[in-house]
Amino acid sequence: MTDRWLEIDWKANLPDKHAIARSRERLRFEQVLLEHSAIDAMLAELRRLFANGGALFASFRAVDDDEVAQWFASHNRLEEYGFFEHFLTSEAVRTALPELGAPHRLDKKSLGCEWLPGNSFALDGILAALLYAGGCYEKFHGSPVEAKRMAGDFVHAIIEDRYDEFLIHHTERAWAGFFDRYIPANNTFVIVDKRNARITLLCLADED
Repeated sequence: MTDRWLEIDWKANLPDKHAIARSRERLRFEQVLLEHSAIDAMLAELRRLFANGGALFASFRAVDDDEVAQWFASHNRLEEYGFFEHFLTSEAVRTALPELGAPHRLDKKSLGCEWLPGNSFALDGILAALLYAGGCYEKFHGSPVEAKRMAGDFVHAIIEDRYDEFLIHHTERAWAGFFDRYIPANNTFVIVDKRNARITLLCLADED
């Protein structure tokens, strides 16, 4: 399917809750490789900085997505679909990142209200700030410009120049076993490539 989650069907009405539930039952994910030297460099530095926690990274593609999933993705309303809870508790995520300790179920009370919609144009700046701030015990050894460049290269390896085709969502909630509930150093980024229905997951954590 071309432009799977990119093009809006203006003739389609808002799906009802029963259609949403059926759609989520069908929707699955498969891990895909996303390899680039800039990704490797960024992850290595994040893991050094967050020595007592770490940085987890994986990319996936949607499988068996239907017109209901497409409606919410193309309208930038994935949270209303229950997408994040469904994705983060999927078998694909648990298999790809066993150290994440993802639960089998999340509800909107535990996670949904915590998602902050981001901006693909600003993602490199957010990640650069996390780099430059460092972890609980390790500090970034470079300059602010070097942090911005490293984060920019990382983001470009994922997004390329298609900033208008991506959705970014972020939470600081400790929603899985990987995170420390008592340290405000938890970050989960869900990076959605609407053209290709691909989802990249970046999880950061540290412990004092």
